[in-house]
Amino acid sequence: MVSVQTLKGFRDIPPELAFKRGRAVALLKSVFKSFGFEPLETPTLEYADLLEGKYGGEEKLIYKFKDRGGRSVALRYDLTVPLARFVAQNKGNLTFPFKRYQVGDAFRAENPQAGRYREFTQVDYDTVGADTALSDAEIIAITASALEILNVKDFTILINDRALFGDLPKKAVQILDKWEKIGVEGVKKELAAAGLDAAEILRQSRDKKPTPRLEKIFNLLKSYGIEEKSWKFDPLLARGLDYYTGMIFEVKVTGYNGSVAGGGRYDKLISKVAGVDLPAVGSSFGLDRLMEIIPAETFADIPFRPKVLVTVFSPDLLDDTISIFDQIQGMGIDAELYLEPQAKLDKQLKYADRKSIPFALIYGPEEKAKGLVTLKSLAKKSQQTIGLTDLPKLLN
Repeated sequence: MVSVQTLKGFRDIPPELAFKRGRAVALLKSVFKSFGFEPLETPTLEYADLLEGKYGGEEKLIYKFKDRGGRSVALRYDLTVPLARFVAQNKGNLTFPFKRYQVGDAFRAENPQAGRYREFTQVDYDTVGADTALSDAEIIAITASALEILNVKDFTILINDRALFGDLPKKAVQILDKWEKIGVEGVKKELAAAGLDAAEILRQSRDKKPTPRLEKIFNLLKSYGIEEKSWKFDPLLARGLDYYTGMIFEVKVTGYNGSVAGGGRYDKLISKVAGVDLPAVGSSFGLDRLMEIIPAETFADIPFRPKVLVTVFSPDLLDDTISIFDQIQGMGIDAELYLEPQAKLDKQLKYADRKSIPFALIYGPEEKAKGLVTLKSLAKKSQQTIGLTDLPKLLN
């Protein structure tokens, strides 16, 4: 017997949540476009060797398998490495700096937990081909602007520079990246277990000062009008992905455990992928986590519902009813046509009521004879016979 359930770590997105996610993505896209970013879509499946060696200790989470042609392939782990592949593959056709955004699903075989799934939606925005403090600051400014348009309050953007870890072993940086998950004592234990001087590493890291590049970025953020209370220097921020080379950042929201966005500069990744030397900087929102902190006011008129159900009085009036439905759509009114012409009117009205559709439109023999329609308010249990052109005024 077929198992009627989703796989562990995977889930359905029901209509009401899908509407909310769509609203959030639309608002994010409006911000990206306002900064001159273009949309991009890349395949869900890539050659496995493209992804291998890019994610440090997290590489074990990549979904890899052989396809029917015997090729080693993998589901994308993020949207950044596919971007690097796209740029290397299409370098001759792109104008640099190339500024793109992408919304798509990624896959990681990790233990599912609150706000973390094995299939999840990322919202990425990156600039390729510019190695300036301004391009770094723009990515951070976009992040702040996106949170503001979503009405997210009390966020802090933590900023650091991977150059400050230049004198630390790679293993130490990977352990520091676990700070939030395992705490200071956990970090000390893992550093000691790796044969590293935990006390000295933590002391050196805490005492670091912003690099000249970071100072430029901070001044540019002020010019962008980003309030200083919304960002700060964090010398312990590490971000464990191996491909980061310069400025890095994460976004924290008061009262929420975990980061809702993060990114940084990765000047060597495209060269590592395809031997094309191009600097890059970018960031990513995890849509699932973002949805947990967006306030209800952003979704004030969701769930979406049609304003009027166009009923079918009888099969012989179906063609005329469809024509009326088409005219209503042309008026810009959100409407739904009932799809069972044989159903009794009472059943159709109950359907509208269950879906919280406020009005039902009835077109029967009497209405046809008069060239009118009847608009029924389900909430007020009242109705009036009107000309179709009067419908927008009554519904609004």
